[in-house]
Amino acid sequence: MLKSQIHPHFLFNTLNNLYRLVMKDEVAGEVVLKLSDLLRFTLYESNVESIPIKSEIKFLQDYIELEKIRHHDHVSIEYDFSAIENEENKIAPLLFINFIENAFKHGVNKSRRGSWVKVILIQKSDFLEFNISNSKPTFKKTVNTIGGKGLNNISSRLKLLYPDKHLLTIEDKEEVYSVDLKIDLI
Repeated sequence: MLKSQIHPHFLFNTLNNLYRLVMKDEVAGEVVLKLSDLLRFTLYESNVESIPIKSEIKFLQDYIELEKIRHHDHVSIEYDFSAIENEENKIAPLLFINFIENAFKHGVNKSRRGSWVKVILIQKSDFLEFNISNSKPTFKKTVNTIGGKGLNNISSRLKLLYPDKHLLTIEDKEEVYSVDLKIDLI
């Protein structure tokens, strides 16, 4: 237990020192701060049963902004989290990040030309809807990366957390991969 507490403490101190070193480079400083926020959320704030939607949104925004910095202008990255009626509604933490990571890992990062990712989160009353779509590489894949271990884990987690209260739809078309997740928060 003590060992696991020391490592994050060391990591955050190192990130703070790195931030001080790169303060003159605005982009590098922003990357270090966002990375620190992502790690803090993952290590400390996500170890609970539920969190306010606004906390999940902040985490997703930080992650997406890091990807924007990384991919510059050759990738169109859009997200809209403005259609949230009640940011205090509770959800399980880290529900959507795997879908976003996959959009970059299996879509954007494997593309040889301009690509795109679009993420939307909508919450009305007690219903939450998450949509993500991304372009797919134009070259032929030799290995099927769709439906891997990560998606199986997400599906299992949803069944445990929201039994009979969610609908996960995944579409794998020739040029676009999309995920639609609807959750009844009651």
